[in-house]
Amino acid sequence: MRDAQHCHILLLMPVVYYIVLITALLLSAWLYRQMMLYRRKYREEATFNYFTTSLFGKNTVDDILWDVAKNCISQLRLEDCVIYLLDEERQVLVQKAAYGPKNPVRFEIRDPIEIPLGRGIVGAVALHGRAEIVGDTSLDQRYIVDDERRYSEITIPIYYANKVIGIIDSEHSRKYFYTGRHLSMLEKIAAICSSKIGRTLIEEKARRQEQEVQLLHKQLAEFRLVTLKSQMNPHFLFNCLNGIYHCILSSEIDKASAYLSNFAKLLRMVLLHSEKNFISLREEVELLGHYLRIEALRTSKPFEFSILIDEGIDPDTHHVPGMLIQPFLENAIWHGLMNKDGNRKLQIHWRRLKEEVLLCEILDNGVGRDQALRKREEGHVSKGMSLCMERVDLYKALFNTTFNIHIHDLYDEDGVPQGTKVNIAFGAGRENG
Repeated sequence: MRDAQHCHILLLMPVVYYIVLITALLLSAWLYRQMMLYRRKYREEATFNYFTTSLFGKNTVDDILWDVAKNCISQLRLEDCVIYLLDEERQVLVQKAAYGPKNPVRFEIRDPIEIPLGRGIVGAVALHGRAEIVGDTSLDQRYIVDDERRYSEITIPIYYANKVIGIIDSEHSRKYFYTGRHLSMLEKIAAICSSKIGRTLIEEKARRQEQEVQLLHKQLAEFRLVTLKSQMNPHFLFNCLNGIYHCILSSEIDKASAYLSNFAKLLRMVLLHSEKNFISLREEVELLGHYLRIEALRTSKPFEFSILIDEGIDPDTHHVPGMLIQPFLENAIWHGLMNKDGNRKLQIHWRRLKEEVLLCEILDNGVGRDQALRKREEGHVSKGMSLCMERVDLYKALFNTTFNIHIHDLYDEDGVPQGTKVNIAFGAGRENG
């Protein structure tokens, strides 16, 4: 009996041995698979972590795309990858970065191609905005051969501001190579890429705007100088000083004194405010008053002028560009009033259009623009007016403020010219510009 049991145990021992061996092998295989899955997951997470923090020194979109291709896609052990950006103006996808055979030399793409939006697998994904896995490209008529034919392809859109701005495209020589795991990984990379591209585009836009503002400030400073020279040009200075000299010679002491006083005050105020973009309305009215009194003293044909400010407008809190309307006054005097016989009148009236907008109305009873143009020297162009209009464009661009200029010819019932009216609307300015 005992011998029979012993024989039975001896017969079972090989079976137990094989069961233990198979169990050990299965356990080892399971452990190895788990270890490989863990390693792959760790490698993927390491890749994402690297990419998330790797672009602090990357200043352009191209830097970001090359970093994706070289340091992220390469970690996924793919055979090939090309990253495209959409050229919205031309509606084509342009190859911007690559990994694999398309990138034989550092930061260069071999024989780069462009794909029209909607054409090929890449163009189709860019058009409809959904990722695609093509298991066998030989069965897909959309497939475009680039450097060589490959038999599976995965294409992922890169979104920014709800629009497709680019494509991550990878091909492999094996059919049905790409899986949902590749799709998930590349979609994560595309999302991170989108975030970084968006941040870079915002920074680039801010830099461009800052450069534009700096350029506008430089141009405005240059125009300040040019306008100052135009206002205080040698011809004007000579005429003023010569007028004072003749008043003294002809013993018109009171006139010479008034002439000299207004000239000194005008010169001082122009120099004082030349560095400011805006001055108070009170300072502007005072400055224009000195200018008009000098012009009245200079000419042998007298004219009357008045400067009015509507009630409710505080001249100390409202600010306007200094001497911007001076060229319009000069035109009204020398081309409108001086060509007219009889009484000559010039009126400057400041009104409020709305809360932050002032209207300056310049009204003269001169000969009108048509007759003034006929009397003006042939080929003559008003330099002051040209500079004034360029200065207006700079103010509008630099300060995002209102500047509207409208010129109206005035006629009586019989159609005879009765002068000119100029309306200039100013947006709110700042005290020191």
